[in-house]
Amino acid sequence: MARRASDVLLDILRDEGITHIFGNPGSTEMPLMDALVDATDITYVLGLQEATAVGMADGWALSSGKVGFVNLHAMGGLGNAMGVLVASMASETPLVVTAGQQDTRHLMTEPWLSGDLVALAAPVTKWAKEVRRGEDVGSALRRAFAIARTPPCGPVFLSLPMDVLDQPVEGKAPPASALPRLGPSPDVGRFAEALASYDPDKVFILLGDDLPAAAASGLVAFAEAGGYPVWGTQLTSRSAFPSAHPCWSGVLKPDFAVIRERLEATEALVLVGGRAFVAYPYRDVRPIPEGTKVFHVSDDPAAFGREHPADLALLGDIGATLQACARRLAHLLPAAEVAGRLSRRAAAKLRHIETLRAEIMQDQQLSPLTADVAVLTVFDALPDTALIANDSAATFGKVQELMMTRPGRYFFSRGGVLGCNQPAAVGAALAHDGPVVSLAGDGGAMYSPQALWSAAHYRTKVIFIVFNNRRYGVLQNIAKQLGCPNANQNRFVGMNIEQPAIDFMALAASMGVPAVRANETQAIRDAIATALGRDGPSLIEIAIR
Repeated sequence: MARRASDVLLDILRDEGITHIFGNPGSTEMPLMDALVDATDITYVLGLQEATAVGMADGWALSSGKVGFVNLHAMGGLGNAMGVLVASMASETPLVVTAGQQDTRHLMTEPWLSGDLVALAAPVTKWAKEVRRGEDVGSALRRAFAIARTPPCGPVFLSLPMDVLDQPVEGKAPPASALPRLGPSPDVGRFAEALASYDPDKVFILLGDDLPAAAASGLVAFAEAGGYPVWGTQLTSRSAFPSAHPCWSGVLKPDFAVIRERLEATEALVLVGGRAFVAYPYRDVRPIPEGTKVFHVSDDPAAFGREHPADLALLGDIGATLQACARRLAHLLPAAEVAGRLSRRAAAKLRHIETLRAEIMQDQQLSPLTADVAVLTVFDALPDTALIANDSAATFGKVQELMMTRPGRYFFSRGGVLGCNQPAAVGAALAHDGPVVSLAGDGGAMYSPQALWSAAHYRTKVIFIVFNNRRYGVLQNIAKQLGCPNANQNRFVGMNIEQPAIDFMALAASMGVPAVRANETQAIRDAIATALGRDGPSLIEIAIR
């Protein structure tokens, strides 16, 4: 019995675990919208702008651990979404992005709403194709999902002409192909024996920003096997190691000179994943000191040698490889010495946390609050069930060492694209059982404020925190760091957001989101308590220096 290609599409979405379609529809998407009328098991999540739709899908994918699905409107809609797709590509978020195309029967005449969608999408996706026959919809969609979820993950794109989705298709939807599964690297034994020959205090674990939460148990077991310190990068798209763990030492600032200084005493560097060496601005410094041995563990062959050559490259499932190495190390390292090292790390970490907290909170009476005080107060008021979506430079100060990040519970828009975080928080809330907290600056909050409407419409439990200093603070700080003329003359061209100041209370109210200003620590705690008890979203504006 023949069915429409759009019905095959929905069958595959169900089989792929898709419960939400994120989009902003237009006339070229009408065949899909018609098919969804009777598909009550799939929720269409409306974004009032295409960038918002992609951002929500990104957050849903990262929170759920599945591939997100987006449907955009023609050439213009895809163009509106490009900025967030840049961020999704950088964060390696698995997405299948589709857009409606004009009817193929008159594409030759270049009708209204048509265009070369594939050429537009290609630079910011892993794979981009246009489907020209209804019978190819199923196989193209299966291929798209497989490519999106294959490491390194990322967005893929399909152009779907409106007449193609209406074409009759015979037979069942094509099944998904079995996915290849990597096991531990065959070089685990060499790896463990090499590490055991080093002083454990001179072994340094550095995490790339592309590690999934699934690798966390292997990472923890590996770190505990030697009592090794674990470091991450400041601009990490996700967390794969619990910051409360004694081995967690913090994040490295994106400065090669700072990174090299931290690594000076290191003899063996264990690099896990990819893209661990992130720097801005440029410095003519090699971050790894000469003589340091580099052991690189990754599930992506392209990661090896991309940033720095490895003395030993271990290709395999990251978690399984590290778990296997941990078991080997248990027989190679004295258990009592490892236990003592872990105990000392825990005690030193506790002392450092207490000292740093006291140092930050001694400024809590200042008005406006410092960014460190504001951020720390927010984190102290949140429950353990909270998921954090962050793109605020307010978190880059001393307080970053105190931020509680948990695998699968912390995401950052590492692509440098503002406007991703707030919609990502909305999408994440649709997959997360608990509150989701969006941390944004006042500048970033204005890139996709349409997310507030979607949060209210779908009654998601999102707490939007807006740290407001009425300027692009990170840009001004970089100008000061580089000694730029606009900083030296205190005339920051195009970097202030005032005259008029943005009224976030009115903006939130217009989107149906209750909002409050909280400019003292107790007011912040009270506002978060109220938001946690609310069935739906909230916005809290905090003035900072």
